[in-house]
Amino acid sequence: MESLAKYFRQLTEAAFKRYGFAYADLLTRWREIVGPDIARICEPERLRRARSPDQGGTLIIKAAPGRGLDLQHETSRIVERINGFYGYAAVGQIKVVQGTLRAAPPAPEQIELEPAQVDCVEDTVRGIADPKLRSALTKLGRGALANRSRAQ
Repeated sequence: MESLAKYFRQLTEAAFKRYGFAYADLLTRWREIVGPDIARICEPERLRRARSPDQGGTLIIKAAPGRGLDLQHETSRIVERINGFYGYAAVGQIKVVQGTLRAAPPAPEQIELEPAQVDCVEDTVRGIADPKLRSALTKLGRGALANRSRAQ
């Protein structure tokens, strides 16, 4: 068994390029790149490539309603952070548009398992020698039991 994260870049590269995001890290690591304060009020829309390879592209950022002016004052810092992350001038300028941000998916509710259910999962995986596999199967078993409890 392998993690899908290993193949994520290959699987999504064509789609990201089609929508102007040859830089998939910009989407997936936005909060880390620009910081939590800025990430809370905006999100990247697309990256338009520059006509000349010497210049950085134009990053179009969607700002939360009423936050466009605040974000406009931060554009030089955002460009600096993004280019510092990539190590070259990937972005030359930023265009800010206002709109509704995509809502973050709600965190799933945590369901407490009964001690008997936890013991059942632990007993089932006890004979597995590989600790990573045992840990993954334990999480899977607990999740399956939590989903069954949620459905009832």
